[in-house]
Amino acid sequence: MGLLYEGVPCNLCGGTLYKVLYEGNIKDDPSMSLEALKKDYSASSNIILTDRIVKCDFCGLVFVNPRPKINNIIECYSQAVDELYVSQAEGRIKTFRKGISLVEKYSKQKGRVLDVGAAAGFFLKAAQENKWETYGVEPSKWMSEYGNRTLGVNIKQGTLEEAKFPDNYFDVVTMWDVLEHTGDPMATLREANRVLKKGGLLVVNFPNIGDPLARLFGRRWWFILAVHLYYFTPNTLSEMLKKSGFEVKAVRPHFQRLTFGYLVYRLKPYSKTLFTFLNGFTQLFKIGDFQVIYYASQTNIIAVKFKG
Repeated sequence: MGLLYEGVPCNLCGGTLYKVLYEGNIKDDPSMSLEALKKDYSASSNIILTDRIVKCDFCGLVFVNPRPKINNIIECYSQAVDELYVSQAEGRIKTFRKGISLVEKYSKQKGRVLDVGAAAGFFLKAAQENKWETYGVEPSKWMSEYGNRTLGVNIKQGTLEEAKFPDNYFDVVTMWDVLEHTGDPMATLREANRVLKKGGLLVVNFPNIGDPLARLFGRRWWFILAVHLYYFTPNTLSEMLKKSGFEVKAVRPHFQRLTFGYLVYRLKPYSKTLFTFLNGFTQLFKIGDFQVIYYASQTNIIAVKFKG
């Protein structure tokens, strides 16, 4: 389509007919460079998406179209440095302790667990505490080195497809807030199927655009971000999983734990007035480090490999 953007068909059904949910403001001309995209791609990015969002006429999948070319996105992620993300280590590890408890509720046995898009390795740290053999893949060189150096959790830099793990190798694969970032979710799920053992467990956490909060806030929904290429509902993601050789076992809401100060920071792009007020309140009463458990439209899908 242009220098940095490309048009794509529906990733679920291959359809090319869609309706526009939210119009975009795309500038794709010779004055643009890869540097213009780099600011968007980090784990803690809160830059609001300005690109066009469409909904497939045939299957209902919601996605960005046109979108930045995926090879450029991967390059941006590989160079990302995200000290803000790792500043929330305590809350993220506590959240992921709940995550590994969820895994153990459905997994047949403890063994090898692979976290796709492992970021700094906080889920893997929680899994390691529970005696799992941990593996991760993460595009960011800085993040993967942080996890290996600080937590000792065995992260390979790169994508799942680049890692080339053996067939039928893992007991569990997890994707925490990752699939919506990928250029080809179906390909990623099929690769997860390949590396999982028969009957192995897949856990996917994602922002649910079908959630009442998403419908209420529309384009101002906090997960409509520059880093997200796809917007799943439980129905569209369940169909993807079925086509990729998985059987869905459970769908449940996901709760996170982060500091009050970090959550206030996430408000800044949406309301500078509210951010200024709450930021001042936070500093006055010194509650920035207070841990908050909250729900914000995220959903877990738990599935098992039945073929592949």
